[in-house]
Amino acid sequence: MKQRTQDLVFAGCGIASVAVMLAGVAIGAAGNRQFVTISSTSAEIAKALAKPADTAVWVGAYLEMLSFGFFLAFAAWACAKLGGGLLGSVARAAATAYATISIASLCLMDAIAFRSGHGIGVQLGSALVTFNEALFVGTWFLSAFFLLAAAPLALASGRRALGWSALGTAALTLVLTAASLDNLGQMTNLLWLAWIVFASVSLARTERAARTAPVPRPA
Repeated sequence: MKQRTQDLVFAGCGIASVAVMLAGVAIGAAGNRQFVTISSTSAEIAKALAKPADTAVWVGAYLEMLSFGFFLAFAAWACAKLGGGLLGSVARAAATAYATISIASLCLMDAIAFRSGHGIGVQLGSALVTFNEALFVGTWFLSAFFLLAAAPLALASGRRALGWSALGTAALTLVLTAASLDNLGQMTNLLWLAWIVFASVSLARTERAARTAPVPRPA
């Protein structure tokens, strides 16, 4: 595969990982998927557990699972493009752990959805919801670790906007997660998804600019 084609494919994987994930969430929500968290009341959890999941919920869950395959492809490519080395290895490890725990969280959510409407108790449901949110919050830290490893690589390669945006997103994630777990902390996850799209476009365009830059003529 030619380098340019490869870059376009893997940049597309980064954008697809975000697009497919958001599509999955939207389809699940349209199918009356119930989103409960650790701050939900017992009545809200009981209401969510009383309704069986419909087809749209499972379509959305399937798409969310697929999105992490795209993400892993993007992360491996991005680390290679940024220079690799020790920091690249740290970033790849964080990306792999992020995808692994995210998939575990989705599997737990699907297990809750599968049992909803089939007699699952509020106490058990609350425990599973709490465990799921613990996994979900753990992925925020892993995304921050990935960004903290990728940022110096981006800055060292002259990609200042990419590097500083990675540092800013990581800092906001770590600070706001501690300050407001269920509100501001969760909103930083959208910044992480936006950074993935930005990195996909930036890394692909940088390669293109390097290839199309005019060669200076000797005086």
